[in-house]
Amino acid sequence: MCQKLFSLWQLLVLLPFFFIACSEDPSSLGKDLLGQDDIIVSKLDSYADTLNQKFEPHHAKLSLGASDVLLVGKDANVESQILLAFSLAVTDKYLTNFDSLTFISADISLTRNYYFGDTLQPFNVGIHQITSSWNSLFTADSLSKLTYDQASVVQSTNISSNAYSFSVNPNLAKEWFKAAKDTSSAKNYGVLFKPTGLSRFTGFAASTSLNSDVPTIKIVVKKATAYESYQDTLTYNGSVDVHIIQGTFPEANNKTLTIQSGAGVQGTLWFDLSKLPADAVVNTAKLTLSIDTLNMKVGSSYSDGLVAYQIADSVSDSTTASFVISLPRSGNTYSGDVARIINNAILTKNNYGMLITSPYQVHGIENFALFNSTAANNELKPRLVITYSQKKK
Repeated sequence: MCQKLFSLWQLLVLLPFFFIACSEDPSSLGKDLLGQDDIIVSKLDSYADTLNQKFEPHHAKLSLGASDVLLVGKDANVESQILLAFSLAVTDKYLTNFDSLTFISADISLTRNYYFGDTLQPFNVGIHQITSSWNSLFTADSLSKLTYDQASVVQSTNISSNAYSFSVNPNLAKEWFKAAKDTSSAKNYGVLFKPTGLSRFTGFAASTSLNSDVPTIKIVVKKATAYESYQDTLTYNGSVDVHIIQGTFPEANNKTLTIQSGAGVQGTLWFDLSKLPADAVVNTAKLTLSIDTLNMKVGSSYSDGLVAYQIADSVSDSTTASFVISLPRSGNTYSGDVARIINNAILTKNNYGMLITSPYQVHGIENFALFNSTAANNELKPRLVITYSQKKK
């Protein structure tokens, strides 16, 4: 009973201090809420406020050696070729008996994992022995320096679903075995796949594929002498590869800008931000890009979205990895909140704009068609809606 009376007495003594604290000394949260009266929230809309803008094409040099797709094909404007080499770890058994070996056959096998364009068109490629060195960093700029035999080594082609097999002249395999025995007398630089048909592109699993669909070459050798006789089938995996894309998709019209995977066709987008107050803090900045659905072309597998990078240098068009924004698709637009990019442009006083690219630039050959800054319908132009805060003057 005494304990209950003591607790009640404590409450009666402290209660007045609670009321004093609440009425005379607001909490820090209360101060923040009261401080909102000193803040003005405003909106700047590139459409309603007619901000100057530029959405222009930009071409980047891409190295496609890291792609999981090897693309071959062409249409009226674009051509893709494949460079592919096999690592022939030839055992001593065949090197020692090289002069008595007969090369029966050689078959290159590829697994299709992508296609683009008119798949009803016939698939026609030539395969040529490469006679100069190259590596996975090879680009379109280096293609003019590549040397190869003009005659194709393809003897026959067999296509069954996604499995493509090319029977090539077995003398090619003999040349490579000879190189494994003595590099001073022969070289193994692999082969070049050149398209001869139009209006389609076919993609194959690359040597870096994580599954078993990597390129292979199957070589059948035979030895028949009085002392020894055998016929063996030897299989070797691709060791290095790259595909080279030349040309670009033409602009659908002068109101459309094309972002193209594979060929390094990107877009630079700039908005005049001079109407933003110097002390503005950007809360949101919704960027919306409208799709020209009539001219957009995609392949069998792709990521339907775009990416916005902040351009950090007006001379080199370099980008900063700290400010990369995803622009997912919704209906007939790509959009995302680029507030971090706009805030940093204001903070650094360097507004060089944004670089717009496909999310996977080395995969496929997608053609993302977007309405540019000169579209006849203003509502289809790139749109930036900025919500910002500033203190009352």
